Amino acid sequence: MPYGLNPEQYKAVVSLDGEQRCAHFIGRVTDWETLWGVRNDEGWLVPDAPEGFEYFPVWPHPEYAQTITDKVFPRHLATEISLADFMTDWLPKLEVDKVKVAVFPNENWEFWVVEPSDLMIALENELAQYEE
Repeated sequence: MPYGLNPEQYKAVVSLDGEQRCAHFIGRVTDWETLWGVRNDEGWLVPDAPEGFEYFPVWPHPEYAQTITDKVFPRHLATEISLADFMTDWLPKLEVDKVKVAVFPNENWEFWVVEPSDLMIALENELAQYEE
């Protein structure tokens, strides 16, 4: 179950710049141990960027994922991914497939592009703070 999100919080967070949304994403998904991608009957959304690379968009809450995706890629459903699965299965596979991670696209479909290995390091570093 995701954390509570009110309209003011939603508006404040989506208005952050890409790097700030990425930091918010890392903090939230390590706190709640879950994140959200979007999929339809054909599979997970993995678009091509104009710069010529594929990317997998992720969000820290289903409301962000669903609301924002509905505007750009309708007919996709926000789908939960556990942080453990994302780190052990998804990120290594994305790395092998040369698919970048689009962290927290906003309503203008602007996002912070991260290599899967770099996101893995950021998540591991954040999780290590919980162990101290």
